[in-house]
Formats: sequence, structure tokens, C-alpha cells
Amino acid sequence: MPEDDSVESKDTTTKLVCPKCGAQMRTYARNGITIDQCTTCHGIFLDRGELEQLISAESSYLARSPQERRQADDKRGRGFLGELFD
Repeated sequence: MPEDDSVESKDTTTKLVCPKCGAQMRTYARNGITIDQCTTCHGIFLDRGELEQLISAESSYLARSPQERRQADDKRGRGFLGELFD
């Protein structure tokens, strides 16, 4: 497949097609992880290795003390996964 420059910034609509319903996909870049979401059925699709990155980031977040997590949540407005799926 040829290189596609349609994924440029952190929240962009791409030329990717949803494998479930065939609608257009939107790409979100959060914390170094690229997530593709269907604009119609809202399915979430990850590339190889991205699930492991999400698990690692969530584990790091949960390893903090409750006070450190509250401070991080206050800065971001919600937890790690909440930020990914706003």
C-alpha cells in the first residue's frame, strides 16, 4: 500500500475505511499512541503493539500513589484512559 500523508496532526480524519461498517475513520494521537476510530460505528482499532503501549501506560499510571494520581488527574481533568477517549 502506498504511503498516505493524510494522518498529519493529533486529531485528523483519514482516508482509512472502517473494516466493520466501511465508514471513514478518524485518527487520534494521545500520549504517543495512535488510535483509529470509526466516525459511524465508533469502533476502536489499534495497530500492532499499540495495545501493549496502552497497557504499559495504564500500569505506570496505576503504579503511582493515590495522591500522585489525583494530582495528574487534576492537571488533565481525568484519568489516563479518559484522556485517550475524549
